[in-house]
Amino acid sequence: MAEAAEAPADVPPKKGLLGRIAVPLILLVGGAAAGAAGAIFMPTLMPMPAAEKPPEPEVAPLQYVEIPTPFTANLKDTGRFVQVKIAISTQGGQPVVDAVERHRVAIVAEVLGVLTDTSEEQLATAAGREALTRRMRLGINDVLQRKSGIAGVDDVFLTSFILQ
Repeated sequence: MAEAAEAPADVPPKKGLLGRIAVPLILLVGGAAAGAAGAIFMPTLMPMPAAEKPPEPEVAPLQYVEIPTPFTANLKDTGRFVQVKIAISTQGGQPVVDAVERHRVAIVAEVLGVLTDTSEEQLATAAGREALTRRMRLGINDVLQRKSGIAGVDDVFLTSFILQ
């Protein structure tokens, strides 16, 4: 009878309620944590396929358009005058170049308006001439926006400058 009371040696001991719940719970939480870590870190480790990359915006090459008309205007509050020739630069492509050509008369009028609102003191310094070209750019873009819905002049350059 002593033999019947002994348990077989190859049978594992019984687990309690805690052992039956804790092990699957630990495996479940660990798997969820590993999945979350993979979701967070894998996109940064793996490059996006070429089809999913957003297209890069196309930038037209820089173009220069010279305005052949020399601009001559009396300066504000003096008997002196200024004569300039200008060129513009744009990366807006052919639509902007076409708009500049199409609305050249309005651009000439705008630039003359900017020049007549300029004083001799403003043109005496490089900073004043830079402010003049900035005002010209804003005026030209305003004309283009009103006339054709395109305002793509990036810069205005003085290609000739005479102050008398």
